[in-house]
Amino acid sequence: MGQRPTQASPRSSTSELDQIDLRLVFPAIGAWAAAGVGVGHDRWTGLVLGVAIVVGVLAAWRRVWLACGTAAIVIGSGLVAWSWAGALASSQPAQWAASGAFVEVTARVSSDVRSWEPSGNRPAMSLLPVHLAEVSARGENWLGSLPAVVRATGEQAADLNLPAGSTVHFVAIATSPEVADRSVATLLLRGPVSVVEEPGIGADIANRFRSGLRDAVAQSPPEQAGLVPSLVVGDTARLPDHIVESFRSTGLSHLVAVSGTNFSLLLVVALAVARQVGVRGWTLRLLAVGVAAGFVVVCRAEPSVLRAAAMGLIALGSTGLARHRGRGVRTLCVAVMVLVVVDPWLARSVGFALSVCATAGILWWGSGWQRAMRQWAPGWLAESLAIPLAAQLATQPVVTAISGQVSVVALVANVAAGPFVGPVTILGLAAGLLSLLSPPLAAVVGWAAGWCVQPIVIIASLGSSAPAATWTLRATPATLTLLAAICLVTAQFVLPAVVPRRSLVVGLGVALLVAAFRAPAQVGWPGDWAVVACDVGQGGAVVIRAGPHAAILVDTGPDADPLDRCLASLGVRQIPLLVITHPHADHIGGLAAIGPVEGVRMLLTTPVIDRNASWIEAAGALPTPQATSAGEVIQVGEARWTTLAAGPVPGALVTEGPDNAAENDAGVVGLVEVGGLRVLVTGDLEVAGQQALVASGQELSADVLVVPHHGSPRQDRDFLCAVGARIALIQVGERNDYGHPAASALALLSQCGAQVFRTDQHGALAVEAGADRVVTQR
Repeated sequence: MGQRPTQASPRSSTSELDQIDLRLVFPAIGAWAAAGVGVGHDRWTGLVLGVAIVVGVLAAWRRVWLACGTAAIVIGSGLVAWSWAGALASSQPAQWAASGAFVEVTARVSSDVRSWEPSGNRPAMSLLPVHLAEVSARGENWLGSLPAVVRATGEQAADLNLPAGSTVHFVAIATSPEVADRSVATLLLRGPVSVVEEPGIGADIANRFRSGLRDAVAQSPPEQAGLVPSLVVGDTARLPDHIVESFRSTGLSHLVAVSGTNFSLLLVVALAVARQVGVRGWTLRLLAVGVAAGFVVVCRAEPSVLRAAAMGLIALGSTGLARHRGRGVRTLCVAVMVLVVVDPWLARSVGFALSVCATAGILWWGSGWQRAMRQWAPGWLAESLAIPLAAQLATQPVVTAISGQVSVVALVANVAAGPFVGPVTILGLAAGLLSLLSPPLAAVVGWAAGWCVQPIVIIASLGSSAPAATWTLRATPATLTLLAAICLVTAQFVLPAVVPRRSLVVGLGVALLVAAFRAPAQVGWPGDWAVVACDVGQGGAVVIRAGPHAAILVDTGPDADPLDRCLASLGVRQIPLLVITHPHADHIGGLAAIGPVEGVRMLLTTPVIDRNASWIEAAGALPTPQATSAGEVIQVGEARWTTLAAGPVPGALVTEGPDNAAENDAGVVGLVEVGGLRVLVTGDLEVAGQQALVASGQELSADVLVVPHHGSPRQDRDFLCAVGARIALIQVGERNDYGHPAASALALLSQCGAQVFRTDQHGALAVEAGADRVVTQR
């Protein structure tokens, strides 16, 4: 008698069904790419379809059926996307939008409003997704159902805080949406909004659940009150900005958005409870379908939510709830093909790319690593380590492409936060459901959910505060290709030898922690630098070399941490001269970074600095501010500073307020000569100040111009051309709300012969002494 089969070891494949099926990978990638091109509705669509037709014909002639099928899927996906985009672009509302028509609209609110508080020049703003039902313009009437977005600014922004599912009526000016946007128009609100029909019963229950959950945690600290709804239903309306930033730095952003993680956790909890009460078989499957439907309704039936539900089901199946995990990749490929046909605009969505990559990583590597780790770790720990690691390696090239960063604390942060996500999800769901029956009882459960989420807040805060929590990496095709290759080799060949051994896994964790406190030296940075525009986000901080470890610092940016990193990367330990051009938060917020730096001997300011004298409290033990004036010359080591302007422009009234143009014009403007370069630093100088400088007759020519006011549209052509800089440095935050730098400013700089470099695209910018060479940090 032959030997009885034994259970496979964790190192071996458990069954033939666990073998990865790759036959649908190329058709899925082709469908994804064709849909992405098709929604652009341009000549590239014809080129892609033409190539696919030729490939399909040749493959059929040679009977290469996989290639033939792939070509057919590419053609079908591209045609569907092209047809959808064409139908939207040719619709009557889209034509009215193209001509800027005044329209009267009846529409159904399809999701929650997104709002932004006023900031600087930008007033309060709200965006509300709707589905048009009836549109009237120029004596014509249109009936149908098409997606659009309503935009309101100023006082009218509050009028868009409307319940999802309600039908509303308003008047607006129709404008064309962004290219390849899933919308026929952006409607600029021009009157009051009236509700003509309340939400239906399903939408009303979802609205009450979401608002009840928010109310249940309203008495908790702000971080808790914002995070609990985010974790449970992806409601980020009350999420503080610093939490968003800390979660981004620590790789926890997936917890605060509608993602497959949200749905997977929800389904795990629901099915676990159901099993405890004896639910089995088809009843359990029907319950899973009901939970999925409820998730879509509560989180809004948007494409991103449908995508999250699909990816969550696949990911959940890959980690053990499905019987045949080897079919996971095939299922993922089918899901990709179906989703890009149902909604071709997903093909251009970063969220979709992250979901697909994360799910693929979990399917390809996660389950195997999990089994290998169970040789020395309990199941919950193996899953907490394997799944985040697989997802991070699979998504890292995409994350770096959009952020220019690599988070070295993401794995540790995800492992540490993992045990707390489940309790928060359970209590948050309970609070939302109880809010429909007993708000006081819901508040008690919400309070408990808030304190369960507090450890995650602490983990994110500690992780993001590490000196090298994120490493900067310039997102170029070459670097992204290299990063993708490193991730692939690490996951495919290195980690399979590491994860079965506890000592090696512990060593990996220690190495990541060490890396979080010391970033590797960046090749080529900063070179033989003379002036550096630090990457401090939406703000200004310019460093001018004065000696081996000494520099003049002009402004400090909005926060201490970015400035501290910049000074450390340059080896600056002394600041003999600190210049504050004007006392606005984006130029003085980083004063705390000056504390560790020695030798600040002189602090120059504008004569109107006393209007905001309270800023000096943040400076610590700095010298007493000295008001500078035009013509003052100071030699600081290798650098020579000359004040060109400081104080009010004649005839301008300086009033208090962070966006007062006269106060910007009253700031310090200086010319620095260093290393054979003439560098002009301008603060937030505006048109009147620029014109006054030109009229003064002073020599303004410079090799390097730090562009006034972060490249705002308020620029004077005569001033920019009088400077005649070969290099223009713009300090500006990525995707900032001000629209900086303005296209008009970039055009003027080009006309005046300047080559533009921007911190939002290139990171910190270093200009080498006596050369035209600029070294960027990305």
